[in-house]
Amino acid sequence: MWRLLCVVAVASLTAAVPNGGSRHVDAGVLRDLNEIEAGLYARNITAVKSVLLTVAGSSNLSGDEVDEILEDVNGIVNDTLEPSVNLDFSIAQDQMDGFYELFIKCEEDQLHAFNRSVKDQAVTVQLTSEHELCRKQQSLLSDQVTSCATLLSAAESIESAKCTLYRETDVLPTAPPCMSHGGEEVEAYHERQIKEFEASLGNLLMRKHECGNATERLLAQRAQCTNRTSELSDLKGQCDFKQLKLDNSVCDLAAKMGIDCTAYNTCRQQAMYSFMEANSSVSITEAELQMTWKMLQQVRCMVDAAKSRDPHMVAICSERKNYSVAHLTINYTGVPPFAPCQSLSEAPGSPEYMESLYGDLPKNVNVTACQASCCLGNGTNAR
Repeated sequence: MWRLLCVVAVASLTAAVPNGGSRHVDAGVLRDLNEIEAGLYARNITAVKSVLLTVAGSSNLSGDEVDEILEDVNGIVNDTLEPSVNLDFSIAQDQMDGFYELFIKCEEDQLHAFNRSVKDQAVTVQLTSEHELCRKQQSLLSDQVTSCATLLSAAESIESAKCTLYRETDVLPTAPPCMSHGGEEVEAYHERQIKEFEASLGNLLMRKHECGNATERLLAQRAQCTNRTSELSDLKGQCDFKQLKLDNSVCDLAAKMGIDCTAYNTCRQQAMYSFMEANSSVSITEAELQMTWKMLQQVRCMVDAAKSRDPHMVAICSERKNYSVAHLTINYTGVPPFAPCQSLSEAPGSPEYMESLYGDLPKNVNVTACQASCCLGNGTNAR
């Protein structure tokens, strides 16, 4: 921003001379110098032009007096005003660069948040792998329980058939005592009866043995199925717990993403607001500095013309404006591209979430509904 500099009043009409003495300076000379100085600080090119035209065409001033006035004007331009313009430009450019850095800071914070999110996602991936492995083990054990139930049903059928035959055999005869065959001798009769009883006893003992074996196999199969069912129940509980940990980790990840996204958006909005405000202010400053710089170059030209005692050239210089101000052009660095915030594509607990996370698990595994606090419905979307 152009800084107004106070005009230093001339308190004495005495000017120093090189030999250490002093000489009396005409009051008109000092008045002319003060008027030029005031015009410069006020950026009043018309006032400066008027005085320099007077100085250039004056016959009342000596050559030394004219040169003294013009050198003082050059001194103000070279030592004060041009450095001030350059300094103000540097401040304005630094201000714009600083706002660009503010945007970069937002992006750096977002990058740090992304890196933290990657670590959190790695935890979720690990929990997903552990849960999937557990469910596959549950699936295998579920197949074993199903197979065991089939074998148990077969064992029950076999045991029932074998033991029914045994029970049907294990009864006393109700028919009258065996009669002899016609013409059968006593000894032959007894031998035949012994063979029949031995055969009947053998059949009874065989069926008793078969029933006992079938019962043992049934009990063993039933115990095995009971153990498998208990193991399946325990394993399902472990898998459900792993699923709960997984769902909770997804909820935590979603919450952190939301916080990071809000912080990033707030940072960008604040930076953008400040940038737009500064952009407008600096744009005005830039135009003022360029206008001032051109005016100072006009003054240089008029001073040179006045040194040549050429009022006409002074007038021409006062209208000349084709001076380069490329070095006073602000670099309005563009706003860095907006990095989209991370977010989960499916809301935890939604049907899409359940299908995405658990859809590839074995079909004989019943995944429980999402029980984590952030899940939609909190328990209504089991798979």
